[in-house]
Parts: sequence; structure tokens; C-alpha cells
Amino acid sequence: MEKKLFDILKIVQKNPVFGKTLMCGDMLDEERMGILYEILYAIDREEFTDTRNDIFQYGSLIGKKDLLARQIFLCLLILLDEQEMIYRS
Repeated sequence: MEKKLFDILKIVQKNPVFGKTLMCGDMLDEERMGILYEILYAIDREEFTDTRNDIFQYGSLIGKKDLLARQIFLCLLILLDEQEMIYRS
């Protein structure tokens, strides 16, 4: 699951047209994507201090019907927990 999330974000980052298409379709918004990139970058660098707060900030921007964003939110929480456990080991 973690790899799929990173792959999707790499595609969006490398292909701005795809990202803009998702945003135009109200599937993603620019503010949420910015927070999402910051979260994943922090997790990748093993900087966990404020990451959980950033994840909940991302979650607060999710609309009621945005199932993709809700799934990403849950994946981020799981990913953070997994990475913290690996880091502590």
C-alpha cells in the first residue's frame, strides 16, 4: 500500500498535467497536495515530530464525499506508525 501511494505521488509530481486534471476534477486541491508532499518528504527523511499534526491538518481539508482523500489520510497514518516503529527498532 505504501509503495502504491508513493508511486501515485511520483506520477503526479512528474506529470503536472495529470495532477492538474485531478485538481480540476475536484479530486485533489493544491493546498492538500502541498501538505501531502510535505508529509511524505518528512516521513522519508525520518522527521516525525510534527508529521502527525500535518496529517491531521491534511485530514481537516477533506470534503465529505472525497473518498480518495480519506483513503490517503488513513494510509498516511498507517505509514507514519510503520515508519516510527522501524525507526525505533
